[in-house]
Amino acid sequence: MKFRRSINPKAYAQAVVAIALLVSWSLVALTGFLLWFAPRGAGARRLLLFLGLTRHEWGDVHFLFSVIALGITVMHLVIDWRALKGVLHYLISVHRHPNLLE
Repeated sequence: MKFRRSINPKAYAQAVVAIALLVSWSLVALTGFLLWFAPRGAGARRLLLFLGLTRHEWGDVHFLFSVIALGITVMHLVIDWRALKGVLHYLISVHRHPNLLE
């Protein structure tokens, strides 16, 4: 008999969003590095870089990945808002000067 764990929807969503964040921002970084090292100038517009795309087309891919990553980041903030507030509250309380409010 196989034991099947019940799925906690919030934990599952947090895990999926965390993996999506890693993948999406990694793709943004990868396309950014490709654009950084791509040749510039008048002749570079028609030069195929990688996978048959030009520098301008890679810029479009980079922009698309950036928008997707930003959307996933907003989802991450919405899902983990309570945790973010708790961490910020903790950091503020740890670094608060004890005689500041007296």
